[in-house]
Amino acid sequence: MRRSVIEKRKKYTTNTYMREALDYDIVIAKEDNLFITIKKYKKMSKVVSFMVNEHERNYIDAGYYIVEFTPLDENYNIRFYFDSNKKYIDYYIDITYKNGVDHMIPYYIDLYLDILHYEKDDIVKFVDEEELLDAYNNKLISKKDYELAYRVGKKLMKEILNHKNKFLEMDVVPYIDKYFS
Repeated sequence: MRRSVIEKRKKYTTNTYMREALDYDIVIAKEDNLFITIKKYKKMSKVVSFMVNEHERNYIDAGYYIVEFTPLDENYNIRFYFDSNKKYIDYYIDITYKNGVDHMIPYYIDLYLDILHYEKDDIVKFVDEEELLDAYNNKLISKKDYELAYRVGKKLMKEILNHKNKFLEMDVVPYIDKYFS
């Protein structure tokens, strides 16, 4: 992946989904090779919602939480969404070129391909495949990067469908409780 593309695609977990946040708390924890970023939104300029099967679903509002797992030895970043009662909503996975840490802040280099999960609708699917293809066709990423994205994505899909991914099988609420009691 080109250096200029890496800089553009470098995403710090402390900055994701913060545009609408007016007041919030963030905690970063480390366990072995896993960084955990927990955000509690106190005040929002507007609710963040997405269309799911033609129904609008709220993902971020005042009192809601996002917990991000950034494993340093994997090529993905997982974002879990919880409502104000710590009720699980869904998760979203960014396939990554690389995960790392700058000044104790976890980051990932987004590789364009994502996995979306809608538990209520029992849907797990790839998203942004056209964005990945465009990046490859426009020579922003190499064939090796393109293949990495799909190799990691297909492995994750298999783990998801077989309930074999160690991070997705973890109980995330205790992390929220530990830092936001």
